[in-house]
Amino acid sequence: MACANGTSCPPLQRLRPQGYRRGFSLLELIVVISITSLLLGLLMPALSSVRENANRVLCGSNQRQLGQALTMYSGDRRNRLPVASVLDLPVPDPSLLARVRKGVGSLVSINTYSYNDVRNIPIPLQDSTWDGLGELYRLRYLDTPEPYYCPSHKGEHTLLECSDLWDDPLVMDPLFGNYHYVGHKDWRTGRRRSLLQGRELVLATDGLRTKSDFSHGVGYNTLRGDGSVTWKDDVIVRTNLSYLPPSDVDGLRDLDDLIYEIFSSE
Repeated sequence: MACANGTSCPPLQRLRPQGYRRGFSLLELIVVISITSLLLGLLMPALSSVRENANRVLCGSNQRQLGQALTMYSGDRRNRLPVASVLDLPVPDPSLLARVRKGVGSLVSINTYSYNDVRNIPIPLQDSTWDGLGELYRLRYLDTPEPYYCPSHKGEHTLLECSDLWDDPLVMDPLFGNYHYVGHKDWRTGRRRSLLQGRELVLATDGLRTKSDFSHGVGYNTLRGDGSVTWKDDVIVRTNLSYLPPSDVDGLRDLDDLIYEIFSSE
């Protein structure tokens, strides 16, 4: 390309100011944002589904660890299961079967021994507040609180919220896990439960006290007496749970019926 004086002109890009860079137009930016939003909208349900499926597997793994600990505990005690004190009340309260500590003070010997004497008592015997599945931790059949918490749980009593409380001997409030324990006996007939019942015995399920305790929403894992864990699709259970713990006789009776039916299923 020749200039007016007959010499060749530099290419057009060389005439642009130094540091010049062509940017996006507003229309191009809007198109890119729209396409990105559309792709994210298509991918998010799939990613959520993958995450939930992974959490179900981890939840089942947690329950298997609980099952192994229960097997060892029971083998050392003639097939007996850990006592859930709420079932020994004059009016049993199965809604509290996810409780692992009563929260009424931790030193069993406080009325008998001085604080200096307590140091000479074996550590597992110092704390009498452990209850239900919490006995597995107190006696170190499990040495970490992680198996007590479902990775899908989004309500109260998450692992993040509770992990620091497990080894605090002065915590006064009750401590809960995310799994509902069947207890040491049938609270209606008084019959003792035993691992000898094998697969017929449902040992633990998802939390069953409120909607937020029911971690997966569309189903739950069940741990059985033979140590197996199975997933059960069920969209009805959560709809029958209330947002708050029942406070009247009818609510308690309905929840009792629901829990009893789940633990009586084969």
